[in-house]
Amino acid sequence: MSLFVNMDPMSILPQMVADFESYTGVTLREGDQRRQMLQGFAYVLTGVLQNIEHAGLQNLLQYSSGENLDKLGELVGVYRLPAQASQTTMQFTLSGVQSQTITIPQGTRVTPDGTTFFATVAPLIILSGNLSGTVTASAVEVGSGYDGYLSGQIATLVDGIPFVETVRNLTTSEGGTDIEADEALRERIRQAPFSFSTAGPSGAYRFFALSASADVGDVYVTQLSPGTVGIYVVKVGGKIPEPDDPVIAAVEAACSSSDRRPLTDYVQVAPAVAVNTEITAQYWISEENKSRTESIQAAVATAVEEYKSWQTKQIGRYINPDELRKRMLNAGATRIALASPVYQELTAEQVAQFSKTEVTYQGVE
Repeated sequence: MSLFVNMDPMSILPQMVADFESYTGVTLREGDQRRQMLQGFAYVLTGVLQNIEHAGLQNLLQYSSGENLDKLGELVGVYRLPAQASQTTMQFTLSGVQSQTITIPQGTRVTPDGTTFFATVAPLIILSGNLSGTVTASAVEVGSGYDGYLSGQIATLVDGIPFVETVRNLTTSEGGTDIEADEALRERIRQAPFSFSTAGPSGAYRFFALSASADVGDVYVTQLSPGTVGIYVVKVGGKIPEPDDPVIAAVEAACSSSDRRPLTDYVQVAPAVAVNTEITAQYWISEENKSRTESIQAAVATAVEEYKSWQTKQIGRYINPDELRKRMLNAGATRIALASPVYQELTAEQVAQFSKTEVTYQGVE
C-alpha cells in the first residue's frame, strides 16, 4: 500500500488505455501496437511514481533511512553516533632491568596476526629499575571487528623499540562499535522530544542514556526512591556490562550533569540484572524437504541466533519460547521438541542471558 501516490501498474495501465480510447474514440485490443506502446509508458510511469513514493517516505521517521534519516535527526538536535575503536591494556616487558629510563612512544603498534593493528594512545615511561609497564592501546581502525582478542593474543611488536623483549595484552579487547544503525538512531529521534523538558521525565533520562555511547543497546529508567533515579543498562547485542565497564561511566556522565537533570535528582547507573536460561531443543524436517537438509540446518541455526539477539537486546522482555519455536518452524523445521527455555515473566530491570545453546538435528520424519 502506498501513502503518497498510486503506483500499482494494474490500475495505471487500464487508466491510460481508457484515457486513450476516450480521446481518440478508438478501442484498443490486446494485440494492438498502440496498446503495447502504452504498456511501455505505464512501465516507465510506474518507476517514476515509485521514486516519488520513496522520496515521500524518506520524509517520515518510520520509513526514513541513511542520510535522509540523519537530516530528520538534525531537526531535533540528534546526530548519528560515530563508530568507536576497540581498546585493550598492553604490557611491555624489557629484556632486563635498565639503568636509564625507557620510553615507549605514543603510537607504537602491536598486532595479534600481522593484519590487525593496535597502537598505544600515550607514551609509556618505564623508569630505571623497572622491568615492565602498561599502557592503553587502541585499534587503528574503528568498529566492532577488533573486539574479542583474549589476554595474551596480541603479542607481536610491529615497531621495533630498543630493549623491549615481549609485549602482550592483559585485557580482552573491547569497546569497539560500528557506526550507529538506522534502527537505533530512529529510536533516539523518536525519544528526542522528552529531552526538551527540564523536569526530569523518564523519557529524557532514556534519551540521554541511549545517546551516551553507540555501545548502549537498551536502558530502563525507574525511581529507586524519592530523588533517586535508577538507570539499568544492557549493551548492543544483549551483553550485560560489568560495573566498571566504560559504558556505565558514559551513561552516568551523560545523565548526571546539572543541565541534564533536576538538582534534586541523584542518578545511579547499573548493569541490567541477568536472568540465566538455556536453549535445549531437538528438531526434525519433513520427507519432502529431505533434499534441502543442509540449507534448512543452516537456516535453523541462523534462526536460533536471531532469537537469542531478539530475546536479550531489550530489558524486561519476557522469556518467550514460542518466539523461538516460530522462528525455527519458519526456517524449515517440521517438528520441534523444546525442553528449554520455558516461559518466564521478567521484572522491568531484568534481561535474559543464555548460558548454553544445544540445538540438535534429529533427521527426517
